[in-house]
Order: sequence, then C-alpha cells, then structure tokens
Amino acid sequence: AVQEFNTLVALHREQVISIGEITADCPTLRARMHSTRTKGCTVAQSAYQHLTIISGPEDGEIHPEICRLFIQLQCCLEMYITEMLKSLCLLGVLQLHRKGNEPCPESTADCRVDESSDVPILEDRSSSPVDFPHESWLVCTDIENIESDMREMRNLLSKLRETMPLPLKNQ
Repeated sequence: AVQEFNTLVALHREQVISIGEITADCPTLRARMHSTRTKGCTVAQSAYQHLTIISGPEDGEIHPEICRLFIQLQCCLEMYITEMLKSLCLLGVLQLHRKGNEPCPESTADCRVDESSDVPILEDRSSSPVDFPHESWLVCTDIENIESDMREMRNLLSKLRETMPLPLKNQ
C-alpha cells in the first residue's frame, strides 16, 4: 500500500505541473486530479492502518523493513501535502488571472452530484463568457476540496508520527 501511495503521489505531482498549461488546464484535468487525490487519501489511510497493525508493540524489536515503510509513508505524506498546497496556489492564481480580482462567488449554481460522493462532477465545458461564473464556482469547489484533503492528510501525518515505533521516534 505504501508503494501504491508513492505512485499516486507522483501521478498527482505530474497533474499539478499541468495546471496552467493552456491545453491541459480544464475541468477534465481538475476532475482527474480530484480522482487521483481522493484515491491517494484512501490509499494513504489504508497504508497507515496496515503499518500500525504489522508494526507490533511500540517499544519492541522492529524489523528494518517496517522502519523503512514508516519512513517512506511519512515522506510520501509530506510530499503529497506539499503538492496539494502547490495545486491550491496555482488554482488560486489562475482563478484571479482569468476572472479578475473577484473572490470565490457564493453561488447556488446547479451542479450534478454523484450519489456516492458529496463532490460535484466536473465536466469539460467551452470557455464562453456565460460559463465563467459556473467555471469559477467549480474552481472554488476544487479549492475547498483540496483544503479538506490537506487537513485530512496533515491529521494522518500527525497520527503517523505519534504511532511510529520508538526507535524511529528517537531519531
């Protein structure tokens, strides 16, 4: 699970790098980023749970491979949080650049919602002036979702640091 999370962090990083490219920055990219981020959060939680189960008692002898996995998960979580922060900054800058200096609108725009999720389904749309308020609202929703995922991953990182085996805590 840690290796899968590492792969998802790398994929998310590549997607973040694409923000702002005229050919790539669109609702479709943001939808892919949301999907990758959601899966990454789920896999990170799973990896953490798996590690806490296999690590054994906190003060007991710990296998070097388990130590390596704890360290790798911690590093991946730190990178993941950093990449989410970058995506927040980039989306925020693009939002201001494209729409002027108006803050995120308080919108009650209609948006399809997948029943299995409370997150709007992002659809590829043309960039006609009529779509700007809706597009702006979608970007604001993306930003709120990223902030929520960042809080979740920061909490997980704190839990990971608290539950790390004693030999790793002392380093």
